[in-house]
Amino acid sequence: MLMAAVFILGTMSSPPPDDDDHRKQPAPPALAAPAPGKDDEKPKASPQVVTPALDADDENPKAVAPSPPRKHDAAEDDDKEEGGAQPESAIVVTARRLDTARTQIDAELGATVYSLSNDAIENRPGGETGSISDVLLQAPGVTLSGNVLNVRGSRVNQVRINNVIVPEAISDPADHLSSRLAETTRLVTGTLPAQFGFAPAGVISITTKNGLYQHGGQAELFASTDSMVEPAIEWAGSVQGTSLFASGSRERSILADAGTTARDSRTEVEGFGFADHVFDANNRVSLMFGGSHERHRIGQTSIGSGSQVNSDDYAVGTFQHSDDRFTIQASVFGGVASDRSQFREMTSDRRRSFGTQIDASEALGTAHTLRFGLLATRSTARELDFSSVRSSLKRTSVAVYAQDEWKLAPSLTFNPGGRLEWLRGFGSRATLEPRASLVWGSSRGLTAHVGYARYASVPAPGEEPIGTRSAQERDDYVDAGIQQKLGDLTLGVDGYWRSARNYIAEHETLGSAVPTAFGFRRARISGLEFSATYARRGTAAWLNLALASARGRTIIGGEELFAPAMIAAASRRFIPLASDRPVTASGGVSRRFGRLNLAGDLLVSSGAVRTSDGVRPNGSRHSPYGLLGLAAVYHVRIAGQPSDLRLDLTNLTNVHYLAGDATTLEGGWTRRGRERAFTIGLEQAF
Repeated sequence: MLMAAVFILGTMSSPPPDDDDHRKQPAPPALAAPAPGKDDEKPKASPQVVTPALDADDENPKAVAPSPPRKHDAAEDDDKEEGGAQPESAIVVTARRLDTARTQIDAELGATVYSLSNDAIENRPGGETGSISDVLLQAPGVTLSGNVLNVRGSRVNQVRINNVIVPEAISDPADHLSSRLAETTRLVTGTLPAQFGFAPAGVISITTKNGLYQHGGQAELFASTDSMVEPAIEWAGSVQGTSLFASGSRERSILADAGTTARDSRTEVEGFGFADHVFDANNRVSLMFGGSHERHRIGQTSIGSGSQVNSDDYAVGTFQHSDDRFTIQASVFGGVASDRSQFREMTSDRRRSFGTQIDASEALGTAHTLRFGLLATRSTARELDFSSVRSSLKRTSVAVYAQDEWKLAPSLTFNPGGRLEWLRGFGSRATLEPRASLVWGSSRGLTAHVGYARYASVPAPGEEPIGTRSAQERDDYVDAGIQQKLGDLTLGVDGYWRSARNYIAEHETLGSAVPTAFGFRRARISGLEFSATYARRGTAAWLNLALASARGRTIIGGEELFAPAMIAAASRRFIPLASDRPVTASGGVSRRFGRLNLAGDLLVSSGAVRTSDGVRPNGSRHSPYGLLGLAAVYHVRIAGQPSDLRLDLTNLTNVHYLAGDATTLEGGWTRRGRERAFTIGLEQAF
């Protein structure tokens, strides 16, 4: 079931909508979470704001992000057979109630939230062929530095699936997770509540598809003119109260990427599985597991030809209990990941982590909702460097938090909280991280928020020390925003300022799988983001502008990485970080024409940072660029089953640009962006 592509951009989070159904049927496709029956929902107390969306046949705004309205009536019969809605049952009603209770734990109090549905992902240019990172690039303030996702100038984000952290060992899960596993994807930025640990860039929160609400499968095949081929499959169903979902894909492509000219033959296999069993009205357990394996065979470069291989696997088990006022979710998780690079010499990095996460929420009357929890993680890193020296480091970290959602008035909510962390285990000194935000909303569609958050972190195992072994990053973060809804149009502006001491950075050496940590004594990251969205009937449109600055001063550690002149230059003034993109803009429009859906999007960005002068590290940048993408999806029937034929046009004007430059202090390969490509695809239901 595909609809014209649209990316959903809001400015603040919202409670689940009051829809009676969230079954897979022709309803607004961008719901922020599975919605219960209206008698089951327990709405959040905070007057939080979203960008509204309109149902195709409803001009009243709903508390969801904007998406294209449902297909023309001629295609609705196809929708009903594709996946189809499960019959309402006691188990389904119970599952929805438990889903709603889980949203009471996962609260983005006073933060900034951008949300999109699976239908929006499927129908944007590129569809589900991309990773979670790829589909977030249209959000304001989100950019790529090399092949790493950066949010508001920083790569330090956290990925959660069904409100459980993906294990720390998985270093870049957003890039390795396929977008097809997500029913809803939210990017949470700004001043995060105490529930979230060190993730100043943001939290990517994914709600998986669920076999209780949909059933059936879909086989997919995509092929492009730049040698990309990707077969994929997904299936959802249920058996006696147990929800099941699984997806997998294998992608092959050839890129001119490493060193800007070397041929890079890439193969990636990824998979995900999810099972959820409802015991009774108050209890359920779930299990999810996933992994990916990616291999790059790289042609002749400045260090010769070679290969890079990375893989990751993770598993999470979760128990949830909910009653009228109290909900607790307890999880155990484990993950293992490895990176291996073989050029003139072999290097490797293998990481493991396991732990437990406990989150709880309790309503204390009508004015207070208390949230509290614990996170304990044990991490291990084993490395082999160029000198064939093997090292093994371990670290245990423990954190507890508490936060209160305090309703001061019907339209005003105060969200104080604190997080206490032992970053190197109980033997280390505890670090207190206060958090607080104030959220106000009026009945005329005007809302505002302001907040403060303190974050603290140390380098990951295997990356210490950066200057001194006791180095600890400490961040102060302030965020404020305002939003106004004017009928079908919603306007928003959000500003942020982040000041960091002992800012942790990484230097990637060409041909090495082992990054080297260094830092900046001070770093300042700030920005201003504007957004506008429009949704009415068969048309949806969005436009975003982000102005940002990410700079650091005085290098600590890394004396062996940089020339003395560079270190001296960085001590005299603030210099741009590799992630710095002063201006980025994105926008798009979608339109439905019966069974045909058409969409287009545009991304404009400042050029990548580079070093052109030895005494001006990161002192210049490449030319700015703009990328245009188009998509057309046509709904047909093949062998009596609904199918979608699609055509995607990527980088239509064939702009040549660089996503990252090896000359920066952060190093890594010089990476070219994807050139013009035409992709055809078939998605067949079964």
